[in-house]
Amino acid sequence: MKRFGVGALAPRALLLLLALGATQLIGCSKNSVKPSAIATDPETVLTLAPIENDTTSFRVHFYWNGYDRDGTVVRYHFAVDADTAQAIPDWRTTTSKDTTFLFLVDPILEIRRHAFMVSAVDDKGRYDKTPARRFFSAKSIPPTSQIEKGPSAYNPLVGPNFTFGWSGIDPDGSETGGSAPVDSFEYLLLQVGAVADTAIPPTHDPLPFYTQDRYVNLVNTATGRALPPPYDDWKWVGIRGLQNRFRSAIPGDYVFAERAVDLSGATEKNLQFARNIRHFTVSTQNPGPVLTVCSSVLVHCLPSASGPVDFPRMALQIFEGETISFSWNATADAYGGEIVGYTYALDDTTTFPGLDLLRTGATLSPSQLAPGTHSLYVRAVDDGGLVTNAAITIRIVHPAFKDPAAERSILYVDDSLSPGNTATRVGSYPSDQEETDWWTLSVLTTLGVPITEWDTYLRGLATYEGRQPPEPNDLASYTTVVWNVDMNNGIATPTGLWKTLVGGTYSALAGYLRAGGTVILTGFSIPSNTCDPRTTLTSHASRGICLAFDPASPNFNETAYNLSYFPRIFMGVDGALANAEALRTLGARDFIAAYPTAAGIAAGYDTAQVDRGPLGSGAKWITYPGSGDPNTNSSPGLGQVDGLVMASNFGCELNPAAVFRPENPSQPIAEVIYTYHGANIGTNEEGGPSPREGKVVGIQTQAHGPGSTGPGSFDPNGSLGRMVHFTFPLYFLRDADALRIVQRAFAYVNASPTLP
Repeated sequence: MKRFGVGALAPRALLLLLALGATQLIGCSKNSVKPSAIATDPETVLTLAPIENDTTSFRVHFYWNGYDRDGTVVRYHFAVDADTAQAIPDWRTTTSKDTTFLFLVDPILEIRRHAFMVSAVDDKGRYDKTPARRFFSAKSIPPTSQIEKGPSAYNPLVGPNFTFGWSGIDPDGSETGGSAPVDSFEYLLLQVGAVADTAIPPTHDPLPFYTQDRYVNLVNTATGRALPPPYDDWKWVGIRGLQNRFRSAIPGDYVFAERAVDLSGATEKNLQFARNIRHFTVSTQNPGPVLTVCSSVLVHCLPSASGPVDFPRMALQIFEGETISFSWNATADAYGGEIVGYTYALDDTTTFPGLDLLRTGATLSPSQLAPGTHSLYVRAVDDGGLVTNAAITIRIVHPAFKDPAAERSILYVDDSLSPGNTATRVGSYPSDQEETDWWTLSVLTTLGVPITEWDTYLRGLATYEGRQPPEPNDLASYTTVVWNVDMNNGIATPTGLWKTLVGGTYSALAGYLRAGGTVILTGFSIPSNTCDPRTTLTSHASRGICLAFDPASPNFNETAYNLSYFPRIFMGVDGALANAEALRTLGARDFIAAYPTAAGIAAGYDTAQVDRGPLGSGAKWITYPGSGDPNTNSSPGLGQVDGLVMASNFGCELNPAAVFRPENPSQPIAEVIYTYHGANIGTNEEGGPSPREGKVVGIQTQAHGPGSTGPGSFDPNGSLGRMVHFTFPLYFLRDADALRIVQRAFAYVNASPTLP
């Protein structure tokens, strides 16, 4: 800006003034008069600012300076936008030479014109009457946000107390122009079919009935302070913070929406359903947090509870002597709440310990769980005071088979039907009654101990749940369980074995073994009957589950790992090769014998051959029915007999003996006693050996601990009893072979050190 003053005089004029002044000085007296100085205003300059009439970010850093020819600049007056119309002395004052302004923009257009002026003030109080000025436009990139917690989008039912939480990012909100979190938001809580107008009668229309598209469009057209007419009685509510609690909402249909507002006043656009908009229904009562209880002895966590009164639960039957660790957690995410604490009580509920957010479990020792019925009460409380109680009845079952005077006895579990879950004969597959008679009248009676049958099919006929495996109180009197299972383990029709091992909450069979009971397992499709997913072992035939489910791996599948506990810890198995091919050219239906290993021979086992022959031979397994395509219908051997792959380290542990503490640490915990022998591939058996040739089909497992750390040795009172596993059905063997196998297997388990 141009200024004129003393500094603008020509040099000759200046010399003339100096000469005249000198003459006066020579001849002057003390009465001489000095010429007066001409006072000047200071000048101001913007050293860094937006280009005139340019567009810049809403965050603008201005720099300025001031000059005074007859004094010193001591401060500055400055003004922004409308304040520039005031008199300069009324402007704000500063001694700084720079500052940063955050300029507002139009919340819809995201841009706005602005003016900035600054005037220097000198030590005499004079100020620049032609201040430095700049006119420009400020623009902002709108922020984005999303709902982080609260009722879900698709019309959940919640109580009258709920919370929504959110977060947002401003892409140009940081001091350097980069992204930064947003802390200013606006929300709408719309009650469908209602009015916000408090006038009587209301002067606005009620909100329309709900459809997702209608309300998404309605919210997105509300770019100003309210919904568009005739619903403009519903207004956005501003809030600084990341959540808002709503209390005592009137029951009804609701839509919630939120949007971010940045430092310049720009509002978020294009709000999306689920991300920014939720639809939900408010009921008259808050159910409370969702509380889930799990346990070290449970296969699956218990069904979750919600609310102060738990639903009726079946009692958990658990064998005496187990140390039971319970853990629990709760969530109030369904309505945006937060858990503030837990507490629990065993049997006595007159006083609960104080709430503690870290009290997420309890370990109950055998001394706390005497035989009989106990009650575990677990409570979770949220930040709104809502309570959920879980009441769990525990029935501790005494394993009577361990009493010193208990006699040896066998429970035969008939879990075998013909293909298609039928109790009648299908081809070579016997009827349910035929197979039961073979076991109970011809085989088990040779062992010289009392026999009792449990038929899972017949026990489940009166229920909608299908096959019914025995519970702990059904197993408690027997020193050995002989379990015979079929291949009908479908998703809709699971076998009793699959149900008791991985399909239910508590595994009665696993609990029986942990109590010291003994088991002989035989039948079809053993791998799929003992895991969930059913393909766990067969899908990892080459890699093995120890490697595939390594807890240290980044993609560790904890659920699948936990539900493979029986093959890992009770059998020592790492994978399996399925026998499920449809064609003989691929090796289908080829199991014809089990060959004993050296360990099997030492234990007294001999070759076991399938009783097979052509139609009319009287054999149990008909090899060539005599009709149809021989590639799909001929059956030289049994199908659904899978070959097992043993783990290099029992239980996938590097030092199995130290972890599982077996009865004989010098021997393998699980020892292979039989291997697979199949017919050669091809309709005429003209091809190579079976794909499963030499794989494992028989295992003897020592009595051993369930797995622990620290020093210790074998404890017969805290160990699993002995087990023998056959992946082929004994029924289809030659009777003499089957008898020898059963007698040797029973002799082994009957001598388990866990039995009296």
